[in-house]
Amino acid sequence: MSEVLMETRRVRLDQTESLGPDGVVRVLAEKGVGEFPGLSDLVHPLPGDPADAAEQFFAVSPATGRVLGFCSLSRLDEERRRIQVDVIVDEKANPAGLALETTVLTVDRAFKAWPVDEVRFWSVGARAEGLRNNPTMVTEEKPPASDVARPPGLEDASHFVIQRDRWERFGAKFVRRLSMKPKDA
Repeated sequence: MSEVLMETRRVRLDQTESLGPDGVVRVLAEKGVGEFPGLSDLVHPLPGDPADAAEQFFAVSPATGRVLGFCSLSRLDEERRRIQVDVIVDEKANPAGLALETTVLTVDRAFKAWPVDEVRFWSVGARAEGLRNNPTMVTEEKPPASDVARPPGLEDASHFVIQRDRWERFGAKFVRRLSMKPKDA
């Protein structure tokens, strides 16, 4: 099995108990991450039942220990070999690229720790448009027919997928590079 990286130079994933959407907002506020524009769009895809979470993490600065956000792996479907990834990081309150770095670390965790061939996630607005316009690893797809209904609050969201083979060609290398110490980079 490949090494499961849980830390880059700027982000570490610290495992936490399973939290539903309301719990995430409350606990993030307790840890100093207040509400920000777009928070509700990022929280809506989280499973309403914490039992649907496979793993959840706080995104933490390794240098300071400050909580930067929250990451979730949920709705694991071992039969269809897929999992949902959600990342909640305030892009405007953190250094440029930190939300992306947190996302790729979380996606890497999903592929290396779970028996899945695809990672799925929801996105809206400018984030969705950016993903749609730069499809190197990410493709927009209709949700599978087996998903009876979109999660509440995602009626206008776009559904995206990252396939394992594309991730291994592009994403995993990016995570290794982000994890190297500056002298090794």
